[in-house]
Amino acid sequence: MKLAAVTLWVLAGAALAGGAYWAFLITPESTIGSLAVSAALLLAALLLVAITVSGAIVGWRQGVSSSHLRAAVAGVPAIVPAGLVIVLIWWLVGGITDRVTVYSGQINAWFIATLGWADVSWLFTGIVWVALWLKWVVASMLAVSMMASFMVSGWRAFGATSWLTRAVSPGRLVAATLLFVVLVAAPWIYLAPWRPSGLPATSVELMFIVAKLSVTALLMAIGFALIIRQAIRMTPAEHS
Repeated sequence: MKLAAVTLWVLAGAALAGGAYWAFLITPESTIGSLAVSAALLLAALLLVAITVSGAIVGWRQGVSSSHLRAAVAGVPAIVPAGLVIVLIWWLVGGITDRVTVYSGQINAWFIATLGWADVSWLFTGIVWVALWLKWVVASMLAVSMMASFMVSGWRAFGATSWLTRAVSPGRLVAATLLFVVLVAAPWIYLAPWRPSGLPATSVELMFIVAKLSVTALLMAIGFALIIRQAIRMTPAEHS
């Protein structure tokens, strides 16, 4: 029951945040007024993302009730440390991958001279995949875990290690990775752009597209909801 409620919450929040962000993208910025509107739309999108995540955390912890929206809004400030965690990880990973790209020639030369390996494309491909995993799975787990702890303890959460150990638990990272691959990445990469070759260019095509994107959105929402659960589920030590 909680999964259904949290999934619907994530779906609704993502739709509203996506709508606000799309409006931001298509708003012209030719005047001071339009710039102000763009800034307001971007802030609205960020606020909706924060409410969506905090509401999902509250939903998993307390269930969805009449006070759910109020609790979700109260948790919005926790997006600040969570955002800092994401920015820091993306910056570090981006810096490392940029360095690898810059020195790829020297790295290739070292492998050739030292080990006699002329083709180390597998190494660079592996680095790309690890970077994506760190950015999308590890960063998400750390950010949501920090956000959940911040919603309870405030800035004191930075001095604790429970949110960190909870997020980087090997079992949770494996589960979150599988959830991300199966329910988030695969639908987005394979299902969203898929179109049968014999589909007629009529109203049938429109219905197919709506159904396909609806299923894609539902699967991704379930994936994100379950990843959030993995990030905030308390350990036995925290219960005691």
